[in-house]
Amino acid sequence: MLKENLISDLKEFGLSEYEAKAYLALAIHGPLPASSLSDFSSIPQSKIYNILKSLVSKNLAEFWNGKPLKYRAVEPVHALNKMLERKRKVIDNLKEKSNSIINELKPFKGKFKEEGFGLWSSKGKKACLEKGAEMIVRAKKFGFATTSSFSRYPMLDDAYLNALKKGIRVKILGTSDLDEAKKARADWYAKQGAEIRVLPMNIHPTIGLIDNKEVCVKLDNNIYESDVIWSNNPALINVFKTYFNELWFRGKKFKI
Repeated sequence: MLKENLISDLKEFGLSEYEAKAYLALAIHGPLPASSLSDFSSIPQSKIYNILKSLVSKNLAEFWNGKPLKYRAVEPVHALNKMLERKRKVIDNLKEKSNSIINELKPFKGKFKEEGFGLWSSKGKKACLEKGAEMIVRAKKFGFATTSSFSRYPMLDDAYLNALKKGIRVKILGTSDLDEAKKARADWYAKQGAEIRVLPMNIHPTIGLIDNKEVCVKLDNNIYESDVIWSNNPALINVFKTYFNELWFRGKKFKI
């Protein structure tokens, strides 16, 4: 039985599910004919040759042209390095294109400025994390946040670390009991320089606020994906700042 976590991890490198299963089966069981590989990987016989052809074209598998024809996996350290290099090239290419797009859109920069005080919505945890990263980049003095899980996200991590280097004061309030995984993530935030307190609550509001200028709130529900709202309205910001300060006062200081 192939481990689901390894299949999932290889898919993040750009392999399809069948490609990931075939590669793992070859890596675990050694050189195999296509028929045996089909059995070990649970890939239908009708698809196994196309999957093997794809792995060979990506330099992730090799074949021995004997009777029967056999295939073997390229050593994992080399295979993964090859896939990483392909990802790097894709990222480098996208960076060049992003710079080009940004330069093309600079004349329209004024259109992205807010007119008056607004209330904007998006959906999902990812949208909330990315909005938090976007906000902390704009911070000049401080950033406050509540969280139930101390989530980590590459874009947010980078923005957070850069903010601390600039001397931005960061406060994070945990709103749930910390299991081992949550505590490990809280440790990371604390070691980077954030002030952290914990106040377990029956509800777990997710709030981000910077410089008394903007606030983001994630509203969870059990039916649809979470709603995320953002506003630069001073009255609304003041409400959430007061609420945060009350929770912060009641919270207990987190110890690494």
